[in-house]
Amino acid sequence: MIKKIIILLFLVSLYNGATAQSLSDFLKQVSENNPEIQAYRKLLEARKLEARTGLTPSDPFISAGFMPGNTDAVGTKKTWSVTQSFAFPTKYLLQKKINKNTIILAEQEFNHGKLLTLLDAELSVYDLIYNTKALNLLKSRQAEYDRLQSGWEKMLDNGEATILDYNKIRMELSAVNLEITRREANIEMVNEKLKFMSGSDAQFTGIDEYPALPEPDPEKLISEKSVAHPAFLIPEIEYQISSQEVKLSKTGSLPEFQLGFASEIIPGETYTGPVGGITIPLWANSNRIKTAAAKADYSSAFRDAVLLKLRSQIRNEFANMKAVQRSISEIRNILQTGEGTRYPDIALSNGEITVTTYFLYLDAIYQTEDRLLEMENEYQKSLATLLDHELIK
Repeated sequence: MIKKIIILLFLVSLYNGATAQSLSDFLKQVSENNPEIQAYRKLLEARKLEARTGLTPSDPFISAGFMPGNTDAVGTKKTWSVTQSFAFPTKYLLQKKINKNTIILAEQEFNHGKLLTLLDAELSVYDLIYNTKALNLLKSRQAEYDRLQSGWEKMLDNGEATILDYNKIRMELSAVNLEITRREANIEMVNEKLKFMSGSDAQFTGIDEYPALPEPDPEKLISEKSVAHPAFLIPEIEYQISSQEVKLSKTGSLPEFQLGFASEIIPGETYTGPVGGITIPLWANSNRIKTAAAKADYSSAFRDAVLLKLRSQIRNEFANMKAVQRSISEIRNILQTGEGTRYPDIALSNGEITVTTYFLYLDAIYQTEDRLLEMENEYQKSLATLLDHELIK
């Protein structure tokens, strides 16, 4: 008997371990299996390969000629040559730096897309928690209304209550049932979204409370995000690339060189030896430096504007979060000191208030409870948004 109990407990623990899932485990699954992140990853590899081009000289040029003379006495002239063009070495060094930063930019853009997907998944989990809490609350109200309906039905049969009061209870119960159906539909939709985001058909389970996230200091948070968040890093990298492209455009004013080997063969004579050449830049680079400099100026101004906007958004989000937090504390205090439906239940059972008055009071309580759930969800989402850079560590 004891062995059977031990085996049963072991199987239960395996079942719980297989079905229970923490938020971090779920986000890890999203990071590895989400279809959008997988597509971003393939795009990243393509952009890395593309960024590794343009670092070598142009291909060698091979030519050959066969030129018969206008008389048999002149004979036939034959020529061949192999030449290779080289840009000034500075161009290759600058291009290598640009390509390196282009890869870094592609990685940060991948991180940004991945971060947005993970944040969306996390906020969807919070929506699931919110709807589940709301559903549980509605079911407790449904049970209370069922109790009232049963009691008033007996009173109606005994002539102790009116049909109007009884119908009022039925209508309130119908409204709660309708809201329960809506919440169940919301939960099903969120679950379907979570299945897609995790790349799995498994139901998301194992968490019914919001995770305990640390509340950050706004200025410290801005400092941390400035060195870790892709939204902060991307404008800076784009500016660095545009600055390096200004330098690269200036190399267009430097000469290019050609080295090779050529041969010229005529009847009785052969000329073979090295050849060289130089390209003198005159007008091919016209206005390119000015264009690159103008783009760099725009990139600098755009970077400053984006970073300023991001810092402002963080401060605004933090202020909104604190305001919601204060409202949550006030609502919780009101609900705790009001002791729920205790007093209206007593007043109703003693006949001190009518059913209509009772439901008016209940409606006020229930609206306050619903508002509390909404604000808790809003607070958790705001806090998660502020700490979103933690998702890509």
